[in-house]
Amino acid sequence: MIIENENNAPRQEISEPYKRTLKLLLSPILHKELERIALGLTILPPGGKSKEADHIEGEMFYVISGSGLIGVGNEEAKLISGTAVWVPPYVSHYLLNNSDKTLKILWVLCPPGRESEIIENAV
Repeated sequence: MIIENENNAPRQEISEPYKRTLKLLLSPILHKELERIALGLTILPPGGKSKEADHIEGEMFYVISGSGLIGVGNEEAKLISGTAVWVPPYVSHYLLNNSDKTLKILWVLCPPGRESEIIENAV
């Protein structure tokens, strides 16, 4: 069993114009027994957004709290607490918190790899 708490997770603070916090909870980088998956959090303050990106990994998102928008390819959808989204590999996507409350999103990379940037830039 592996148990991690977000309060102890490696954390990367991204500044404007893509203000957000990234936390890495589970990853092969941190836990050798994990091979095919990575799990983390994105925390977007009101007005926060992520840079539009596409990457080799597929990515799942689950909204823990707050609300906002997700853009995937040429589609855009509202995010509310309890929403789950799958983004296939190589499909451009972004997150936007257009509310006045913090948006907290759990993400899963499958396969893992890209989460190494959080470790490299951890504060």
